[in-house]
Amino acid sequence: MQKNVYGFYIPCSHVAILSAYSQQYNIDIESILAKYNLTFSDINTPNAIMTASKYTELLLDVDVAVHKHDFWFCFAKQLGFATYGVLGQAMLSCKNLQQAIKLLVKYYQVLSCGSELSCHDVDGFLSLNIYRQSAIESRDSIIRSELLVSTIKDGMSILLPDQGENLRFEFDYKKPNHHGFYHQYLNKNCIFSVKQSKILIPTDYLNRVSLHANPVMLKILTKQLDQLLTDIQGPKLIAAQVRTLIAAIPGSYPKIEKVAQKIGISPRTLSRRLNNNNTAFQRLVNEVKSQRASHYLKTTNLSIEQVATLTGFNDSANFRRAFTVWTGMTPSQFRKDSSGTVITSK
Repeated sequence: MQKNVYGFYIPCSHVAILSAYSQQYNIDIESILAKYNLTFSDINTPNAIMTASKYTELLLDVDVAVHKHDFWFCFAKQLGFATYGVLGQAMLSCKNLQQAIKLLVKYYQVLSCGSELSCHDVDGFLSLNIYRQSAIESRDSIIRSELLVSTIKDGMSILLPDQGENLRFEFDYKKPNHHGFYHQYLNKNCIFSVKQSKILIPTDYLNRVSLHANPVMLKILTKQLDQLLTDIQGPKLIAAQVRTLIAAIPGSYPKIEKVAQKIGISPRTLSRRLNNNNTAFQRLVNEVKSQRASHYLKTTNLSIEQVATLTGFNDSANFRRAFTVWTGMTPSQFRKDSSGTVITSK
């Protein structure tokens, strides 16, 4: 456990809430915490945090122990924006829902290196897009999706007279066996197996005024968030941040200049920091492309040519050569081998 360090970390208050909730289902949470060298005292220490990756591992351990398919939806109701620390306080201080959502998008990386958010105006909606680094159909990815979407939905519902019945939810993974709970805890407007996970927020929701709007506090908290963003751009975390930005928009792979601009450093500095971490920008691009291509080949019926296009190749022959270097197999061989795993790109 670490304290007073932000960026790609989860507040231990989340673990404390999860611990209390888990005990209702006779889960031996104390043993799970011990696996991560945590005690009840540790997780209840003010300002204590743990890495997002370890938090995800802990969620998976709890998931194995629980036998309740709507567990993560229920747990999300125990969270809320207030548990997002400084970011949550800032969101609650915003004047309306639109300002809160844009604040969430801008500063979400102070909480997570496993997800990236963006928002876009789309045909009468504000589209809040959700990108994840882990494999789309993996259990940890689905758990984190359910938690994130439920928490955001519950937070928005406070401002909405209809509890958000006109929100739309789209998920990039297959419809799970427990999909009925998505309708119960979110709403009936849930669809699956789309290219991009997103929450579509009707524009008439966006100007709903917050009862807790406080422009003075918002200004103070935003300055704190700006400092936190600066603090998390250290060399140990730069590769995870770059990988997330590369993976942000399916089918689009930004140049190093664009990624460096988003981080706020020069391309030369970015290259140097990556080199200090024994990696390089193109290697991270290849890792993202390899993971994405492998997912399409294993879970869809898209042609090799279509997969090549979705992974940024204009020529399918070039894609086949690159994929063979990445995985040691041709795309066709990989597709036939249902147990094939992605090998780190060279």
